[in-house]
Amino acid sequence: MKCRITFLDVSLQCGKLFVLGGLLSLCLARTCALAQADCVFVRGDVTGTAPGGTPVVDLNDGVEILAFLFLGRSVPECVLAADVNDNGLVELSDYTYLVNALFNGGPQPPPPYPTAGMDPTPGITVPNARDPRFVFKLGAGAGVPSNTGISIPVTMSNEVGITGLMMVIQFNPEALRIDELQTEENTLLSAQSAEYIIAETRNREGVAFISALKDFATPFWFHGSDSPFLPPGTDQLVATLKLGILVSADQGFATIRFADGLKLPNNLNPPEPPERLAEAHNLVLLGDRAVRPVFVHDSAGVDIRRGFIRGDSNKDDGVDISDVVFLLNYIFQGGRVPPCKDAGDANNDTRLDLSDPIWILNYLFKGGPQPSEPFPQAGVDPSDNDTGSLGCDSDN
Repeated sequence: MKCRITFLDVSLQCGKLFVLGGLLSLCLARTCALAQADCVFVRGDVTGTAPGGTPVVDLNDGVEILAFLFLGRSVPECVLAADVNDNGLVELSDYTYLVNALFNGGPQPPPPYPTAGMDPTPGITVPNARDPRFVFKLGAGAGVPSNTGISIPVTMSNEVGITGLMMVIQFNPEALRIDELQTEENTLLSAQSAEYIIAETRNREGVAFISALKDFATPFWFHGSDSPFLPPGTDQLVATLKLGILVSADQGFATIRFADGLKLPNNLNPPEPPERLAEAHNLVLLGDRAVRPVFVHDSAGVDIRRGFIRGDSNKDDGVDISDVVFLLNYIFQGGRVPPCKDAGDANNDTRLDLSDPIWILNYLFKGGPQPSEPFPQAGVDPSDNDTGSLGCDSDN
């Protein structure tokens, strides 16, 4: 069974849970824990028990956790019950921990269990130390304002198999937008037929989410086949961000990064104050526990450059005989420097010389080859990382 999920947002309020953002990790914030000081619950009893009844923790509770994470179904009045492994987060490892305890002889949920009580361990207990066996990595790209379809790879290196993952990506919404978050084409998740995937974007807030569970039956395989595991590998493609650059974006480098602890506003009116909102965390799922990966995103982002049309030496948005005259005047008469030297480099040999106006004349009047990209639309030099470029820094 595959489940492609629409965007979910999650905002944690004391006593209630509101669906709000593609997020598989809900921070049980200390403000909520304090506000629920009188919250009495049985850890794992997600479905709740009728007054006076006997608490029951079974597979239905595990299904409810998945339904909440992937479908936005409500959780109990005391949300702490869904934090089955008591790590301070409601995420995928709560489901696997619960089913492992029920069917594989795994450890029972921590107190309060099996009788009701209050949470003796408020706060997040997932270790802050990052596990070097797991690396999340973001790529880089380049473009000019109004460009679309810029591809930024999102990859993972893992030395051992994992059962799931959660990625939280932050970008500058004043410069970039994500038009598509692609997880189903030539990716690790598609190749392994991951059954539960959330891949959604909040362009207004500048946040994207990628979360996946390899197999609904993961907990039942703990002592057998490793088939429910995403296999180990290096720089395995998890998703591709298809980015657009806003027309109003300034030149410069717009960073993209993995970020933990982000808080997103919800859609309530009036909105909830920040201290009552949930946090998003990057995690790797190892059976019934979660660990934090290492990040590689120091050079990740989009280099926003001045666009040009190759051959348009006088910058009049076209390539014609006037560009030939402009170049000849610059080369032999000391005329005005081309506004963008890369544009004057018609044959893309990283030099401005007589061969460039000859190339344009040959193209215009003898059917010769056209200038290389970017042509005929404005863009960036796709070859400058390999052969260098003359740049577009002149304001002459």
